[in-house]
Amino acid sequence: MRGLGICRVLVDLGWEEPRSNGQDTMTQERRSFSARRIMFRRDEIMSQVPVLCEGWAASTVQLTNGRRQILSFLLPGDMITAALLFDQRLHYSIDAITRGCYRVFDRAQFREAMFRSPKIFERILSIYNEEKIRADRLITDLGRRTGAERVACLILDLWDRLRKAGLAENDSIDFPLRQTHIADATGLTPVYVNKVLGEFRRSGLVTITERSLQINDEARLRRMTT
Repeated sequence: MRGLGICRVLVDLGWEEPRSNGQDTMTQERRSFSARRIMFRRDEIMSQVPVLCEGWAASTVQLTNGRRQILSFLLPGDMITAALLFDQRLHYSIDAITRGCYRVFDRAQFREAMFRSPKIFERILSIYNEEKIRADRLITDLGRRTGAERVACLILDLWDRLRKAGLAENDSIDFPLRQTHIADATGLTPVYVNKVLGEFRRSGLVTITERSLQINDEARLRRMTT
């Protein structure tokens, strides 16, 4: 994860090594998490900024009737949200999908580094903008796209993010999501998701195994989302 996301910027700028002015490194701690557990709860006050190192997680909102909306999937290298640097209150829960680990940085030190370093500030703004773009896309997907188009958009988003991070191998990506995850992210039922994925497989668009996904016809899949 040192080559991913905000951590790459911190390493490049020397924030993981003692600096020439004698100031200590940014305080950080590595922690592990189990699959299918709540990592952080909605409305929790955060004094630290977590960055995912290994494994998958999701930002979620749980309604009082038990229904859940997945707002975004979190991948290795992702901050759980850049908004924590501006607001200490977490406005949604973070649920672990797989087991993994994350690193926490002291929020006050991170804010100091952000305002002292243009590179860190620019990277934080970039992450913040990416989060907003994904939120805007989710509104469009849920409001105007068909079920098949929503699933195609989700697959392509994960494909693009993992490939950009260098986490795609031999044209396939890690894909630990269950049909319930896809359903909660797209506003569909698991039964309908199963139907859509079955059609994708039969038409040769994708190959999905227990833990991986391969896109066989990327151009045709992208045409579904335009």
